[in-house]
Amino acid sequence: MCVVCSLRYATVDTTMALTTAPMAPTAQQPCETLSLCQVESALTLPATLSGLAAPSVATPEWLKPKTAVTYSVETRGTITADLAEFKQQAHATLNDSRGWSRLDATFTEVASGGSFTLVLAEASQVPSFSATGCSTTYSCTVGRYVIINQDRWLGATDPWNSAGGTLRDYRHMVVNHETGHWLGHGHEYCGGPGKAAPVMQQQSIGLQGCTFNPWPLDSEIWSSRI
Repeated sequence: MCVVCSLRYATVDTTMALTTAPMAPTAQQPCETLSLCQVESALTLPATLSGLAAPSVATPEWLKPKTAVTYSVETRGTITADLAEFKQQAHATLNDSRGWSRLDATFTEVASGGSFTLVLAEASQVPSFSATGCSTTYSCTVGRYVIINQDRWLGATDPWNSAGGTLRDYRHMVVNHETGHWLGHGHEYCGGPGKAAPVMQQQSIGLQGCTFNPWPLDSEIWSSRI
């Protein structure tokens, strides 16, 4: 039995009956003749579809667990700065979304040990960590020790201050810079006049034509340690 042009269903006493009433062909829908078995075949899902596996879905980046980095805080020498403020501001810097947390890392202070030790040191005590790598003037990093010179923490430096940098931004910068050394970075240089300085540039000494910048550039978001 052939179905011409289309199938039409009519309801008779709530029972669906298949009728063969033809529909007039149109220019948009030319008339064709299909066998009933062809119609049934077209309405049957291919057997191959039943064997398809569900697609695998990758875990979104924002759902992946972050790398946990722990650190302890120590002091060296006579400390006149507010230690609680030092801890709070350093923790805020390390976990700021503009900083090293972009390595998909979280930084958590622990009572002792940890991945590295953050030290607030009296200026005269800084060289005790390394006679060749540290001085009484600036901060430095030696092995697991990230050492912040108390004089710099309290007053920044003349080049930074003369460029209009704030003390809070200097504190962001010096913590990020010295922690950057621990993460595996060496020193960087100004990329050109008017550009933001890399955080690994020695901005405490001079800006080399760049603008002061407390945060790592996109090109600096890497670590050989974590």
